[in-house]
Amino acid sequence: MIDPLVIIGASGDLTARLLLPAVAELVEQKKAPDGLTITGVDRMDWTEEQFRERMREALDSHATRASPQTRAEVLRRLRYRRADATRAEDLRRALSGFQQSVLAYLALPAHLFEPVLESLSQAGLPEGSVVAVEKPFGVDLTSACRLNELLRLRFPSTLVFRIDHFLSDELVQRIIALRFGNRVLESIWSQQHIQRVVITWDETLTVEGRAAYYDRAGALRDMIQNHLLEVLALVAMEQPSRFDERSIRDARAAVLRAIPTMSMDQVRQRSVRGRYAQGLIAGTQVPAYARERGVEASRETETFAELMLEVASWRWAGVPFVLRTGKALSRAHAEVAVYFRFEPDHALRNRTGGQNVLRIGLSEPYVRLAVNINGPERTLVTTDLELRSRAAGRLAYSNLLLDMLRAEPMLTLRDDEVEEAWRIVGPVLEGWRKGLVPLCEYPAGSAGPSAPEQW
Repeated sequence: MIDPLVIIGASGDLTARLLLPAVAELVEQKKAPDGLTITGVDRMDWTEEQFRERMREALDSHATRASPQTRAEVLRRLRYRRADATRAEDLRRALSGFQQSVLAYLALPAHLFEPVLESLSQAGLPEGSVVAVEKPFGVDLTSACRLNELLRLRFPSTLVFRIDHFLSDELVQRIIALRFGNRVLESIWSQQHIQRVVITWDETLTVEGRAAYYDRAGALRDMIQNHLLEVLALVAMEQPSRFDERSIRDARAAVLRAIPTMSMDQVRQRSVRGRYAQGLIAGTQVPAYARERGVEASRETETFAELMLEVASWRWAGVPFVLRTGKALSRAHAEVAVYFRFEPDHALRNRTGGQNVLRIGLSEPYVRLAVNINGPERTLVTTDLELRSRAAGRLAYSNLLLDMLRAEPMLTLRDDEVEEAWRIVGPVLEGWRKGLVPLCEYPAGSAGPSAPEQW
């Protein structure tokens, strides 16, 4: 297991809000290596004590699941080295003294990935090191291919982790266990029995101070291109020959390759984009997105996106997969909903009842199945069966960090997965730039724009 964690860009929000709390959780659960050290590398002119003080504030705010003793232990393991990560000589000095392999985590804005990776490749990483790159991985297919080529050329023998924290171990195992651990479900998991699949990530949150990033990304790039397409791949993939890193990534990539590239007509018919206007969320007045600080209204960045995709395979022919995400909506809601075909037996055709729907929580560990049972006067009544996982949950970043320290890449994205995802959303981005799909305004606190009924 790798002991030294080197965070390049340690002054940023990612370190304070996610990485350090993940370390604290691993230490709390005694999963962290005994010799784990965390070295922050950044341009900020801080002493080691100043860095520790800032990280103490971050842990107090964001690592509330860890005990005070654990937080103190994490602070004891912190180091700080000032460096301009775009300069190879600075990084070489920052990495001097590390004799064994390190985990080099790029907690940086996307526009710095290329220059920092170039510098890192010349800085003398110890053999067996791991390089981790946080999403967004590129802004389109061309930039993603360029980054992948850079990684192949500069780090040919280094394990590279393309991080999508959405693919937590718990979520992946929940879907895989449900799919392949239950014969009753696997036998009906196809177009013969399933009418449609809807993957939703709705938020009540606004941009929450992330306008500098979000206004250049938008909902399609921020959520659908990586997170929701990867969930689609897990839901739709064939059973792997083995449940190991290579087989599962092969199966996910095969699903993405089977999603046809959309034409401009299909973009017009099968996509919805929107932007929240002024409104009320839980009784609080929310300004329009266009008036949020740091937003350039003329960009027409979407805060809501919905796509209808298809998977061209024998299993899924004709089944629509709807991917939906939005900010400033009326309720937070994150799940996969699998709608089974509603064809009641002839003898029960007049007894009402509803459609069987299997719901898999994305942010909460639940599985719900809507079933029909007997009601009063020989009617059918639809009710929910609910199951909740007994697995002890960890933060998504804790799962990923532990895998990186173990050099196990199952939960990370392979280069072909990243490129296929950009291929899928590329025509949508192009069509939206051309104005083929109107930007719908929806009040903050509402349900968002409506998709066409035929979806």
